[in-house]
Formats: sequence, C-alpha cells, structure tokens
Amino acid sequence: MPAPKGHPAYNVNGEGGRPKKYTEEFINKEAFALEEWMQKKDNVFIEFFAFERGYDEDNIADFERNSERFSRVYKKFKMRQKGMIFEGGLKRKYAHPMCALVLSNNHNVHAKTVTTVTNNNQDSLSSILDDIDGNTKDLI
Repeated sequence: MPAPKGHPAYNVNGEGGRPKKYTEEFINKEAFALEEWMQKKDNVFIEFFAFERGYDEDNIADFERNSERFSRVYKKFKMRQKGMIFEGGLKRKYAHPMCALVLSNNHNVHAKTVTTVTNNNQDSLSSILDDIDGNTKDLI
C-alpha cells in the first residue's frame, strides 16, 4: 500500500508499509560485531550476542536471510559453536545431556542407539517357526 497522497514514501524503495528497522548497512555492522564477539573464548550461544546487542534472537535469522556477509559470519559461528560443544563435552566442561541437546537442535547431530534383543529360550517365536518350517499342513 503506497503512502498517503502528499506524504513521502515510507521506505527507500517506495513500496509502502512500515520502514525497515534494520538496514543492510546496520546488518553488515552486526556481522562485523559478531566476528569480534566470536573471538572471546567463552562466547558459545548466539542468544547472548543478540541480548547484548539489544534485539531479539529471532532477528538473527532475518539478518542471515537479508545479508550475504552476515550469513557467512553466522555460518562460521555455527561451525565454531559445534566444535566448542564437542570439545566441551569431551573435556567435561559442559554436561553431556546439554551438549547432546544443543548438537541435535542446532547442528543435526544425533546419537544413535542400537538395541539387540536376544533370547536363549527354546520357546521363542523364531525357534517355533523353525520347527514348523515346511510343516504348514500340520497347522490346519
């Protein structure tokens, strides 16, 4: 919807609607700030970055979609986070369940469990089926 008659356009491109709060220039500055923030050893969670910068963590996804530069920096952050979580779990800096939760939710890493059921009982279903194999006429 365009701006009312006689009123300047709301956005730079004149497409109407609410003005964009976060410009490309702002997002690129945030990408630079994220690179600096990552240099601190203890910074593992992007939510803290968003909180310290004064905006909602959901804005990070918008920044990533709207800026190639921010997207590259965020991808580096995700790789760094994954490595730090693995290392922290191995060195027992972080609790294993928390590491598993973060890795499964943020990095698509899942623990696989293999369960094998054994039964030495002679009355198991497989042994019964082996006994009647070829003798199906006896079941009728």
